[in-house]
Amino acid sequence: MSGLKCVLVFVSLFFIINSVQSTEFVPVYMWSTSKANEKVPALHKISQDSFKDDLLERLKENPFVIVFAEQTLSPEDFAQRDQSGGIVFPNLSKLKKSSKVTYLPYVQNPLRALKHLDEEVTELSIGSLKESLEIPETNILIIDLNDAKDDEHRLDMLKRHDADISSIYAEILKKHDNVLVLYTGRHTSWVAPEGVVNSRKIRSLLAINSRTYFNTTYALIYYTNITVTPDKSVSTNKTVLDLTFTDTKTNDTILLTGEGSGNTVNFTFSQGTGGAIGYWQLTGLVANYSSSVHNLTSSISDIYAPYSPTSFSYHCGDQVFTDSANFELDITYFQVQPFFNGTGIVTRFSDAYDCVGFTSVPIWSGLFVSSILLLIMTFGLVMIMDIRTMDKFDDPKGKTITITTE
Repeated sequence: MSGLKCVLVFVSLFFIINSVQSTEFVPVYMWSTSKANEKVPALHKISQDSFKDDLLERLKENPFVIVFAEQTLSPEDFAQRDQSGGIVFPNLSKLKKSSKVTYLPYVQNPLRALKHLDEEVTELSIGSLKESLEIPETNILIIDLNDAKDDEHRLDMLKRHDADISSIYAEILKKHDNVLVLYTGRHTSWVAPEGVVNSRKIRSLLAINSRTYFNTTYALIYYTNITVTPDKSVSTNKTVLDLTFTDTKTNDTILLTGEGSGNTVNFTFSQGTGGAIGYWQLTGLVANYSSSVHNLTSSISDIYAPYSPTSFSYHCGDQVFTDSANFELDITYFQVQPFFNGTGIVTRFSDAYDCVGFTSVPIWSGLFVSSILLLIMTFGLVMIMDIRTMDKFDDPKGKTITITTE
């Protein structure tokens, strides 16, 4: 009986692990030389079986299938920008003009679905393919892009893979007229480890794939670009600042300083200012650019968030700071969080206060339209309830009603 119990425990663990793994969804960027198949799944998340059925439809035209598989890939990777503001996948983006492109942000185990198609599958690493320069004859070719370098930033790796995919695709087109190409990943890259994130995932924004500067104690800041316009009334040309951040703490104030190329940007954060107990706030922003000092203020709203009893960060997609001299400091994908009681290494943002309020323009529009529909429905119900039925009827056994006319 003890042996049977061990077998049952092992089988249970196998199914539990299998069910956990099956919940992982990764994006699939797919294009082909044939434009015959125009079907796009309507669901936000595509199951493994549904994706397999879609592949079977595409394989009816007997294409040569090549799959580029990242070790980790998420929909957020396609939205990243480099230091100059350029996209990470310029070559994949150009394919929209020449090929039928289908982008599925959440597909369950796409590589497993490919291997269950009863087709000949060959797997190669990108390194071995570059060495041999020979594309094997097979029905489905999976190229593993797991060649990250120790000193390479993730964005640089993705841009390098984008160039590799473009060159390999060009070589395949020389040998095959009908080609189906998939770019996907084995695992998602934006899942937080268990025990690190203990709050809502929807509002917790993690800055891991772009420029992130943090100190070990008091502050964490994230952005993709910091640009300066010296005088908007004269020119709108922007200069990109390359800054390195350090911080200091004095009583209830944290000074976050970014320095680079002789320019400095100083963020001053204070806690409990103006009677706002339990909140931290950006109380000062001074930019020293080209030997000119500018005291800047936010053009959107005040920058603040709670720090007690729960700590929050601040996030804005495009944060603009200006002064009276038309000097402008623009920070894209900006997120910051001071830690007034910070001790130890800070590596992750808390939940985010966003510069766009909860009642945004789309929400107000929806409430306005819903209120109109509610008024119309209420008016209709009142009119229906006001309809009165007849309370007098003819007696079938009595004398009929006669109407005399002169």
